[in-house]
Amino acid sequence: MGKLLLMVMLGLAFVWWLRGGARRDAGGSARAPAAGPAGAGSALQTMVRCAHCGLHLPQAEALEHEGQAYCGRLHRLAGPRAPYARR
Repeated sequence: MGKLLLMVMLGLAFVWWLRGGARRDAGGSARAPAAGPAGAGSALQTMVRCAHCGLHLPQAEALEHEGQAYCGRLHRLAGPRAPYARR
């Protein structure tokens, strides 16, 4: 029982050491957390809506055709879908 407990403790210490070492740079100080969407280094992207299916996607990934944005080639070929009538 004592040997099993020792092995578990050594295993946990090793995992803790690996995780802690991955978070530190060569100088030994902790790295700054990654910047979120509001961070100064992050680039915000404009989102557009597919004229056919309504999927929202980044403007850089959208296909533009006649002033409309589409999520893929087939939806661009199909064209815009008419809005459904509310009941």
